[in-house]
Amino acid sequence: MSDLCRVLMIGHLSRDLERHIRDDGVVYAVSTLCAARTLLLVGQPVVETTRITMEVVGAARVASVAQQFGMSSRVLVEGHLELRESVRIERLPLADGAGEVLVRIPRSELALVVETIFNADPLLPAAEAHRQPAQVWWQEAS
Repeated sequence: MSDLCRVLMIGHLSRDLERHIRDDGVVYAVSTLCAARTLLLVGQPVVETTRITMEVVGAARVASVAQQFGMSSRVLVEGHLELRESVRIERLPLADGAGEVLVRIPRSELALVVETIFNADPLLPAAEAHRQPAQVWWQEAS
């Protein structure tokens, strides 16, 4: 049996999608999904926010998601987690100031690769929905 790594999250986008192109020509976009929960500590409510790097892959999907959702949009995201490992090299000066030393700094990060994304804003009550103007998605004949 293979492992299953499915993630469903509801949260707010902390920034607009940043569009990038990989070396192999794949278009992807990155944003951060913030999920908050309230805890009671010593009788006082404390909001704990978790930030997760979110990646949307595919030119058509990136364009569609960027058009529908922007910063602070509340979304429901379905996807899977991927572990991203990278190494950064920094130059640090020696204590005596006579030179520098190169230091390798490994970094691991979990990224949420998005497969589907939906609007998670609560629906308007029926009375409010009737007051909203109708949205027409096609061109009407004149």
